[in-house]
Amino acid sequence: MERWERVRPYVLPLIVLAVTWIVIAAITPTFRGQASVFSVLQGFPLVGLAALGLAVTIVAGELDLSVGSMAALAAVIAVETSALGLVGCLAVATAAGIVLGGVQGTIIGKLGINSLVFTIGSLILLRGLTHIFSNSAPIMIENFEITDPLLERYGIFSLSSIIAIVVFALTGLFLTYTRWGREIFAIGGARNEAIAAGVPRVRPFTVAFAISGGCASLAGALAAARGGSAAPQNYEDLLLAGCAAALLGGVSLYGGRGTVFNVALGVAILSVVAAGLAARGSEASLVQLVTGALLFAVIALEFIAGRKLWRGTVLGRALAPHSASTR
Repeated sequence: MERWERVRPYVLPLIVLAVTWIVIAAITPTFRGQASVFSVLQGFPLVGLAALGLAVTIVAGELDLSVGSMAALAAVIAVETSALGLVGCLAVATAAGIVLGGVQGTIIGKLGINSLVFTIGSLILLRGLTHIFSNSAPIMIENFEITDPLLERYGIFSLSSIIAIVVFALTGLFLTYTRWGREIFAIGGARNEAIAAGVPRVRPFTVAFAISGGCASLAGALAAARGGSAAPQNYEDLLLAGCAAALLGGVSLYGGRGTVFNVALGVAILSVVAAGLAARGSEASLVQLVTGALLFAVIALEFIAGRKLWRGTVLGRALAPHSASTR
C-alpha cells in the first residue's frame, strides 16, 4: 500500500505521456527512434527549466509570473558577458537570476504581498531592463566559437539537455533531503500550521523564488548561447508553457504537492506534442491547441476521479487527489 501511495501521483501523467507519444508516432513516421527522443529532450533546457522553477514556487503555494522576463534579461546578460566564455556567461546570467529571484521571494515573504500581484510588476520591470540593456534591439555574440559545445550531439543528448537534467536531479535532491526543501513543501501545504510549528515565514519564499529565478535565467542564457543572439521580446510565452508543463505533470496548484519527476513528465508530454507536430510541419497554433486540449483532459479526469462514483474503482483510486506529501 505504501509503495502504491508513492507511485500514484505519476499514474495519470505517465498514461498521458504514453498515449500522446503513441498517437504522435503513429501519425508522424519521422517521429520515431533515437531522433524523437533527442527532440523531446531538447525541450528540457528552455521550457523544462522554466517549468521546474515555476513548480517550486507552486509547491510553496505561490506563483512566479516573471519567468519569461527573467529569461529574456538573462539571455541579454549572457550575450553581453560572452567574452567570459561559455561557462562564465552562463554563470553570471544564472547568478543574476538567483539574486533577483531571492529578492522577490524575500519581499513577498516579509511583506505578505500576493505573489501574483508582485511578480506582474517584476515581469514588467525586468522586461523594461532588458530593453534598456539591449537598446531595444537584438544583440549578437561576437565570438561564435563559444557556442560550438552547445551544438554538439551525444547520442540522444546535447550539452544543453545534459545541463538541464543535472539541474533537475540536483533540485529533486535538494527538495527531498534538505531542511530548506522540506520547508517549501510545509509552507505550501499548510502555511499557518507550518509557521505555528516553527517553519520560518520568509526563508521558504526566498529559496523558492531564488530557484525559480535561477532556473529561468539558466534557460534563457542557454538558449541565447546556443542561438548566438538575444532579443528583448523573446520568451513572452515561456510562462504559459512552463505552467502547462507543471500542471500536465501533476503539480498541484493548491501547493505542497508535486515532485521534480512530475515536472519532468509534464515537460516530456509538452515536448512530444511540440516536436512531433513540428516534424509534421504543423503550425505553432496547432501545438497550442493540442496542449490546451490535453490540459483540459487531465483536469477533467482528475475531477471525475474525485467524484464518489469513481472512488471505489481502481482508476478512481489512481487518479484521485492524494493528501500525503509527495516529496
